[in-house]
Amino acid sequence: MNDITVLYYSASVENPTFERHVREKLLENIGGLPLVSVTQDPLPGFGKNICVGKHDSCYANEFRQIEIGLKEITTPYVLTAEADCLYPPEYFQFRPPEKGHVYRYDNVWVQYYLDEKKRNPLYYFKKFSDCAQAVDRELWLETIRNGLSGRKEWSTQDDSTPKSFAIRTDSNYSWTSENPVVTFKTTLGVRRYTQLNRTVPPQSTLPLWGQARVLREKLFNN
Repeated sequence: MNDITVLYYSASVENPTFERHVREKLLENIGGLPLVSVTQDPLPGFGKNICVGKHDSCYANEFRQIEIGLKEITTPYVLTAEADCLYPPEYFQFRPPEKGHVYRYDNVWVQYYLDEKKRNPLYYFKKFSDCAQAVDRELWLETIRNGLSGRKEWSTQDDSTPKSFAIRTDSNYSWTSENPVVTFKTTLGVRRYTQLNRTVPPQSTLPLWGQARVLREKLFNN
């Protein structure tokens, strides 16, 4: 019996070619796990797709989409999958040993795509990210419900930012492999920058994904 479901969520605002390649890679590596996708543009056939229509790209609406997906999912655990992230096969092979926790993949790197003319982009080490985690479904759903309590169903960018949706995490609850998760920061997401782990120097190439420049060209231009 399967005990984990992949939840993909997207505001459908990134470069369409880029998002398509991300989805193709996800399906290539998912290994037969059930997939629920909650998106602002319809994606028929991409798992069980729930299209919520167009809304502002902001954290409140992102977590509203997550909430909708969590209500649809019935397994005890959820693996996150975002529209601007690449995941290796090992990411989908993890099964949380205990309920009531957030397990984070601790090999996450960032590539910035703020200047498409930059010829030699690099990967920057982040270590942990909300885009790469396995979460107890009931715990996450309760946290989001509390965070969105008292708010209208869909927010605008002018609305106040909701209180934190953070779930207490512990570095002991993690998993990893040689092959990293790669997340892209573009000008189109909710945040253009993210916190990095500066103890590890930037890299021009990574296992599985290869050279940063070549990967970027494949994702955004083909």
